[in-house]
Parts: sequence; C-alpha cells; structure tokens
Amino acid sequence: MSEINKKKSLNVAQIICIILAAFIMLVQMFSWSKAFGRMPLSSLMRYIPGLLGRSTTVLVPMVFGAVYSKKKVHPAEAFRFWIMAIVTLVLLYLAYFFRVPGGFNMWKLWGVFFPVLTSTSVLLAGLIFSMFAQPYLYELQHRITTKQNLILLSALTLLGFATSAGTYNLRYSIYGLYLILYFAWGMFLANVKIPQKAFGWSIGAGIVSFFVMFIGVPGFTAVNWYQRLSGRSSVYAWNPRFLSNVTSPFLFLMVLAAFLIFRKVIVSFSAKEMRFFIPVIIFMDAPVGSGFVKSFRFTNSAILNKVLMTVIMILVAFLLDYLYERYLFKVKPVKNAISFFNKHNNLAEVVEDAWKNFAAWVIENRVRILTWCWFYILSFASFLIESDGLRIQITTSSDINAVVFLLGTRFFAIVLTAIFLDAMFAIFYFITTRYWTSTVLVSVITIGWAIANKIKLNLRGEPIYPTELDEIVNWKTLMPMVGQQKIIMIAIALVIIIALTVFLEIKFPIKKKGSWKRRGIWALLSLLLFMTPMRFNHDGGIIYHINRGFDNKQSFRNPERDIQINGPLLNFLNYFDLQIMNKPSNYSQSTINHLDQKYSKLADEINNTRKNTLKDQTIVYNLSESFVDPYTFPTIKIDPKAPNPVKFIQSMKDRATYGSMLSAGYGGGTANMEWETLTGFNMGMFKSTLTPYVQIVPNYDFYPTIGMDFNYKSAVHPFIGTYYSRVEDYKRFKFNKFVYLGSKYKIIDQKKLGKSTYNSDYTAYANGLRQINSMKGGQFINLITIQNHMPYNNWYPNNEYMGKVSGELFNTAAVREQMATYIKGTQYTDEAVKKFIGQIDKIKKPITIVFYGDHYPSILSQNYTGKYPVQMHSTRYFIYSNKYAREHGAKSKLTHNTNFVNTSDFTAMMLEQTNSKVTPYQALLTEVHEKLPAITINFNGDKGFQLVDQKGHFVDPKKLTSEQQAILKDYEMVQYDMTAGQAYGLKAKGFYK
Repeated sequence: MSEINKKKSLNVAQIICIILAAFIMLVQMFSWSKAFGRMPLSSLMRYIPGLLGRSTTVLVPMVFGAVYSKKKVHPAEAFRFWIMAIVTLVLLYLAYFFRVPGGFNMWKLWGVFFPVLTSTSVLLAGLIFSMFAQPYLYELQHRITTKQNLILLSALTLLGFATSAGTYNLRYSIYGLYLILYFAWGMFLANVKIPQKAFGWSIGAGIVSFFVMFIGVPGFTAVNWYQRLSGRSSVYAWNPRFLSNVTSPFLFLMVLAAFLIFRKVIVSFSAKEMRFFIPVIIFMDAPVGSGFVKSFRFTNSAILNKVLMTVIMILVAFLLDYLYERYLFKVKPVKNAISFFNKHNNLAEVVEDAWKNFAAWVIENRVRILTWCWFYILSFASFLIESDGLRIQITTSSDINAVVFLLGTRFFAIVLTAIFLDAMFAIFYFITTRYWTSTVLVSVITIGWAIANKIKLNLRGEPIYPTELDEIVNWKTLMPMVGQQKIIMIAIALVIIIALTVFLEIKFPIKKKGSWKRRGIWALLSLLLFMTPMRFNHDGGIIYHINRGFDNKQSFRNPERDIQINGPLLNFLNYFDLQIMNKPSNYSQSTINHLDQKYSKLADEINNTRKNTLKDQTIVYNLSESFVDPYTFPTIKIDPKAPNPVKFIQSMKDRATYGSMLSAGYGGGTANMEWETLTGFNMGMFKSTLTPYVQIVPNYDFYPTIGMDFNYKSAVHPFIGTYYSRVEDYKRFKFNKFVYLGSKYKIIDQKKLGKSTYNSDYTAYANGLRQINSMKGGQFINLITIQNHMPYNNWYPNNEYMGKVSGELFNTAAVREQMATYIKGTQYTDEAVKKFIGQIDKIKKPITIVFYGDHYPSILSQNYTGKYPVQMHSTRYFIYSNKYAREHGAKSKLTHNTNFVNTSDFTAMMLEQTNSKVTPYQALLTEVHEKLPAITINFNGDKGFQLVDQKGHFVDPKKLTSEQQAILKDYEMVQYDMTAGQAYGLKAKGFYK
C-alpha cells in the first residue's frame, strides 16, 4: 500500500505529540492507584488511572481512523499490524523469560502467535478489525452527507451506551469490534470542517464531562458499596463506573475534546508513524508487560523507577519501529504475505483465497498432520486411562470430570507428551524406515505403559518408577498380581496388533519422506529430547522452567494425583531427576563435626542414667505388612457379635509401649517405613516422593542403620527378597544374613492360609524365632511379614466377618468383601503375634520386639485421606520387652510421647525402653522424639513435612520454640548429609556407632 500523507521528516510538534502519547500509554504498564490515592482528594484521585486507561482505549482508534481516512486501505495493513505485534511479543517474551524464567508459560506463548485469538490486546484487535472495516467505512462516509454521518455516529454512540447499560468490559478480542465505532469517528472528524463555535462547545462539554466522571464515579462506587454491604445489591448487579465506561458519552466527549485540540497534528501523521504505536500498544497490554518492567529497579524511588522504565520502553519502541520498517517488511515470507494481501481488494477475497491455500497445504501434509493428531489423541488417551472412572483427583478430597479437566487445564501437558511420542516415532522411523510399524510401536508402548501404570496404581496406590524397571526379574510373582485374565487379554491384543501392522504395511504402504540424513538428524534431536528429563527438577534451569511452562508440575507427594494430571509418560520422566533435599545454607564437614561434638556431650549425659549396652540385647524390628487395627478405620462398623480380631494386640496397651504410628505411605511404600525404622531418618524431610532403598542407599558403599550397634544383624522375609533392592541394600547395611524365598537360607514352616498365595505370619514368626535361638548373645533382626499384602480376594473359608462390615465408606459389596477378608487376616496376625510373644517370654535372654504396621491396606479410595488425613495414615505399633529383659533393666512401657509417633522414632524409644546407652546420633534422635511433635510427610500432597501432636492434631512449624527449631535444623542437617550430601557423619568416629 502506498503511504498516506508521505513526509520526509517530522516537525517538532509531531515529535512532541508522539513522545507524549507514547509516554501516556506506557505509564499504564504500572499501577498508579496507590500513588494517586496518597494525593489530596485521594478518594477521587485514585480513579484517575482507570479513567486514563479507558480514555486511551477510545482515543487511539480515533487517531488511527483520522490518519487512515484519506483513501481506502488494503487488508495488507491489518497484516502489518499483526506481524509487528507478533514479532514484538516474541521479543518481549524472550526478554521476560530470561529476566523472569519462572514466568514462562505455554498458555502465554500461545498468545504470542495468536494475539487476537487469545485476547492479548483488545486495543490491537480493535485496530486490526478497523483496518478490515476501513474500506466499507470509507465508502459509507463518502456516500452520505456530513449531517447524516454525524447523526449516525452519535446515535450509535448513544445506542452502545444504552444497550450495554455502561457495563461493556473490554476483556476479550471480540469486544474490539466496538472500537470500530471510534475508528469511524476519527475518519469522520479528520475530514469535516468544525466551526469555531462547535469547537468551543466541544471543549466545554469535554471539561464538564471530566468533572462529571471525576465526581460521579467515586460517588456511584460509594453507593454501590453501601448497597452491597446492606444486602440490597449483589456483586454484579450494576456497574458503578458506568460514567467512565468505554461506551459512556461522557468519556467520549472528554476524549473528543482532546482529539479536537490535537486534530491538526494528528491528521498530519502518516501510516508509518502510526505503525510505531503497535509495539507501544503491545508493551502496554501484553500480559507479561507489567511483570517485565517491574522486575527492573534502578533507584529506591518507586515513582522514579517507573518513569525511567517508561522512557526506556519508549526508546525500545522507536528502535523496533526503525528495525521493522528497514528489515521486517523486506523479509521474504513477510514480503510475500503483504503481496498476497495487496492482490485483494476486500476481506472476503482474502478469506476465500487463504482458505484455498490452507486446504492445499493440508492435503500436501496430511500424513504429518494426521500423525500428529493421532499422537495427541494417544497422549490424551494415556491420561484418561490413569483416571478413576473418568474422574481426576484434583485434590486429596475432591475430583472432577477427567475430559473437562484435562482439556481445560492440562492441554499443554498432553501436548508435551505428544512431542515425546513424536520423538519416539522419529527414532523408530529412522531405524525401521516403515511408517506403520513405527506408528504402531509408539501406540502399543504408550497404551501398554499407561495400562501397566494403572494396574500398579490399583494394586499399590502408586505408579511405576524408573528405579523399579529391574523388578522385571520378579515377573513370576508380578504376573499373579496382574491377574491371569488381563494377561490373556494383553496377549490377544498383541496378536491382533501385529496382524494389523502387517496388513497396513502391505495394503496401505506410506513411502518415507526426506533423505536418510534428514531423518537421522531428527532421530538425533529426538534422542537429545529424551535427555532433557535429566534436568526437569533442577530449580532455576531453563529446561526446568520450560517443562513447568508446559504444565508438567510434579508434586512428588501424591503419586495417584500426579500421574492423573501429568500422564504416565511425563510422570515417569519426572522421576529421572529427583531432587532429594534442599541443601542447608551452612552445610559442611565442620558443621557435621560440630554436631558430633554437641550430641556427644548429650549422649554422655544420657548414658550416665542408663546401664545396658545395646549389642547385648536381642532387638527385633517387626514390620507387619499392612497391619491396622480394623476398629480404627474411618466410619467402620463391625457386627458386635463377631469376635474381636485383634484382641491380643489391643491388650498390649496395658503391657507395653503402645500407640499409633504415622505412616508415610498409603496402600504401599513398605520399604520407606522400613528405611525410616532402620535409619532414624524421616520421609517428611525429602523434597520429593522417592524410595530411599532404590534411589539413595545404592549411592553409598556403606549405609548406617541400627544394626551397626550389633555384632550380628540379619533380616527375615518369607517372600521374594529382590523387591526394593533389598538384597544389595542389606549388604550395604552390613547385614550378616538375609533369609528369603530363593536365598541360600531355607524358609522353614511355610504355611499359607486358605487360598492365599502368601506365606502366613506363623511362617514369619517361626523363622524369626529360629534366628533368635541361633545366637547365644545379642543380635538385631529385621523381620518383615507378607501375609496381609494386597489383594484381598476372599482368601479365607468360614470367614466370620463376611457380611458383618458396614459403614459410610464401605458402600459397595466389593469393598465390604475385601474388608472382611482383611479383618480375618488381622485375626490370624493377632494369633501369630500372641504365640510369638509367649515364645520369647520363655527365652532366658533380653529380647525386645518393635511391632508396627507399615501402612493402610489399599481397600478404601485414597481420596478419603483428604477427609481423614491422620486417621488413614495411622497404624498400630507396640514395643514389648520380654520377661528376662524387664528383669535386667528394661522398662515395661514408656508413657511420654507415645500416642502418635513416626517410624523414625522407634530407635530412640527402643533405646529408652531397654535402658541402653546411645551414640551421638541416637542422642539427636532422642531429642527429636522427646521435644518435637511427631514428624511426618505432608498428607495434603504438598512438599515439606507436617507435625502431629499427641492428640493427633497438626502443629504449625512456625509455632515451635527456638530450642525446637534448633533441634529440627540439626536433624535436617544430618539427614541431608546421609541422603544428598557427602556423608561426613560416617567420617566422624563414633557418631553413628
């Protein structure tokens, strides 16, 4: 398009007007309400910034209309605005991302390339709409008389106010259509002769209108608040600022006065000068604009900072305008697009021709487009598979429709998954050179992986972790958990898929496109993409922020919720870069040495009151698989006529230390509670959900446990021993023996109950008793049962609890049947424990057993933990010392801080009950147990720990005393050292042993 009003250079008046206009527009990037609220007449002045913003929205289209009023404008000018806006947004977002990396978001990036569709700037959208409408407005205004133009525009202005009742809110681009009216006003006023008298009346009306709004807006706002507070009006009953609304005649009259004052200068501008304001409008309206300019601070004065940043942005706008005019419109794709628009005289022709070109492009690239669509559908399907009956657990206590939630809030997480699927396809395609084979492979892997995760989710309440891939060696025991019917269905599906692939390759072959070098490059880039998860969780890194910008935000606390909102693929990749703990600010070897000295003194004080040595004791840590007192389940009712299944264990309340243990798991996580018990460390201190046995312990050649204090230590587990890397980890613990199915040590008295495939607790205790009797002196035994492991498939015949369970949460026949099976299992446990306690009471050496259930069984939905967080993470525990131990200094029971404890407290409690001397580290554990509430994971699924008092209530960490805060920091420091640090504590002689 030829330029309108071409001029070689600007005069002083024009330059001043441009700079003044840009300054007024760009200061709106900042909030001035507080500043104006501190001025005289603050109740009135604080509305001025809003009035200025709405005035700008009206005035800018009028100015553009005046400049573009001399001749018809080609649609190419609208494209110029659009491409300038996109380039400006790209540059702004790049600067913003590097300045504030955490602000990156794909929804915002989407708005960069589609500023009109995403309502990035209603003012920009209004100007683009006006450019398309200009030819029609031009014809209309030249067809009718000046008087008719004035009447028509005035009527439309009044009609817009009347029909909107002053509530027109320019939030979305569609409302930009209204700005065409003010653009038309600018076109009309630029070419009409205005008598001096009319000019004077207009200026007077503008001044009066300003004071009407200046006084009226605060007044009506006060009335509105009075009505709302008195209950006479709802929040959205009416708009108290209707006088200054963009449709308001008063606002228009005020803007009209300003326009007429500067009309002579305005009409002297050309299209070139108007394009300068496109970057200005983007800076003013872009969602990240305000955050970007606020991130810079040059002085201690907030106002001076704002002024300086406004001046800088004006200079940037001038620079961009110069670069756009000199280079942007000469870039070949942009130049071709402008040429395309110039070939058409109206919008209808542009749309028609553009559609033809788009359809041709789609047909030519249909395979690639359809492939990408398939990958998105495949990605979406993998998300849905993880949902619970097409419901997504958005919090621990509420869920939502999965389709609506995923498409509405997780769109880009699905896109990111699709990108990884496409990368997988590129690798397979490079290797096989066959389209259908590569596509089917990606599809089978994606759906198969999703189903595998769902199966584990249903069985254990957690997805598959990268560290568990080696568990495939246990496929014989894994397959029964999956179920024979599912395995048969999977096998049939695979046969069908293979046949379908062969059919497609023969009947509908798709030839490979591009040279092998090109495909090789894509495959290499795809491999590099699969390396990015190694940086997903590195706070502050570019990959970290890009990953989170795609809405892939892992909490690492609630595995079920994480996999439902992130999908099985991203959830798996998120665990490749686990961040264990935040490094304490003063962590060093000298700090650990200082703690060694500090708690060595405390250990000496404690040991002065204790007479026993731990290595002379026989200590049994007994993890009872999924054991919970059935009567503690929320809302449960067991028929009073049914026998008490845990009568003996309940009786331990009077004979031993007894209470509730706070579990870090639900339906799973056995190894985590075992790790807490053996080490004294706490899962709540970790930054993310992990399994220390498979993600921490293997990083060390030796790992400290309570077993260090004994000359002989062993473990007994009447099940497969390779789960959670136990075989290798027990070697790192320096255990002398590990007895399990398949080990060189035989499991004796193998007894299964009913139809259950697991060895019973009778078997576990028989093997535990054999180990106790095998040594004359003291020893440590880690005894793990398996009997009550899920599933609960009506194993036991003549189950007197079947049909005797009810309650609000036990509302289906399947849940009641599982619960009845589980209760019968606890009865068998109770009988086995009673027998075992009777046996060790007869042994003439000091024996203490620490009995605890590791977690709730996965019978009730994990969603209920939001309503019963402490209750559904509380299992039963007791610490019992046999008759001989009590006769030789051990206490019968502890009475302080026993109601609610964590697994990590057991060592300190056991040492106190056995009256045994402590190491410096154990002195720290004693302080933690005696002086702090119980520490546990955050049951809300968030990062960080929670504290629970002896009444089962949460304690705010901020309310801890300075002494308690110091103990907590010391504990955190030591745990960091032995989980994510350099293990300086092992070098401090005597700290752990």
